[in-house]
Order: sequence, then C-alpha cells, then structure tokens
Amino acid sequence: MLTAWMTTNTHHPEARTLTYAQFLTQYVWNKAWIKRKQGMSIGRIVFVHPTAGERYYLRLLLNIVKGAQTFEDARTVEGRLFPTYKEACFAHGLLSNDKEWHEALKEAGWWAMPSQLRELFVTMLLLCEVTDVLDLWNASYEKLSEDIERHKRRLFCHPNLELIEEAKRSYTLIEVEKILLRYGKTLKVY
Repeated sequence: MLTAWMTTNTHHPEARTLTYAQFLTQYVWNKAWIKRKQGMSIGRIVFVHPTAGERYYLRLLLNIVKGAQTFEDARTVEGRLFPTYKEACFAHGLLSNDKEWHEALKEAGWWAMPSQLRELFVTMLLLCEVTDVLDLWNASYEKLSEDIERHKRRLFCHPNLELIEEAKRSYTLIEVEKILLRYGKTLKVY
C-alpha cells in the first residue's frame, strides 16, 4: 500500500500535496488508491515501535513528508538526500540530540565502575530511545573501557600487556554485546 501511495503521487498532482497520514483521509484502498467520492475518513498508519530502527524512522517521515514518489524522496530534506531515514529525521528536527543520555553517562562516570557504565549504556540502548548510538558510544567509550586492559592482563597472565586503542575498543564492544545478548538483543540492531 505504501508503494502504491508513491505511485499515486506520481500520477495525481493533488495527492502530492498530502502526507501519507493525510492521504489516508482522502483516498480509499480498493486494490489501488482511489479518490474518495464523498466525505472523509480517519486514516491510520500502522504503529511501529521505536526499536524497529529504519522502519520506525520511515514511519515518522510519513507524517511530515508530502507527495513522496520514491523512498529516496522520503529521505530528501531541502534537496539533500540522506543515506538513512534516521538521518532524514534528524534533518527535519524530529529527533533529540541525546544530551540527556550523554550527561547521565558523564555523571555516572564519576562514581560508577566501568562494568556498571556498560550496563547503563545497554539500558539506555534498550529503554531510552537513543537517537545516535554511535555518537553516544564515541563520547563515552573511554569510561566504558577503563577496566578492559586490566581484565585482559589478568586473563592472559601478562602483567605488562598494553592494548592498542582498536583492541581496547573491540574488547569493550564484546562486553557490551554480552550484556545485550542477555536481553536477546545484539549490537547489529543499533
């Protein structure tokens, strides 16, 4: 039905003035979108949970983008094509900047152990609708990884082990992944 909406926008100029949500009030589905002959109706877009990733961001865009004829149109803001729906949502100002999550991790970094910070990071991923996971990771990575080198020294029985930055990052991501797996999730989702 969504691609049929885009096709309708291609052939009917009046449809291009409507968002998908508005379109549903003026057109009816009968194996194709047909302009309503009388009255209006309440149209509904199917709910998509925020954890659904790109599908969720596409749904947000369907509430504000008018007349998209392609999926690329939905990702285009002021003439600029964004690589993901999420980035297009940021460009439209639909998403916050995650400042509250950055501040929470920064504050917890003063008193929490790195393992506790990794638990907090995962809790934020699972429950707090973080909009830019990579940015949050990059901003908090050092605090999340402070104990990794010490753990690896003990594990490998090598008291003078010094990890290069990339190895420390990888081992920290492995620890985050272990926590996510306990909840049936994986970093691939984020």
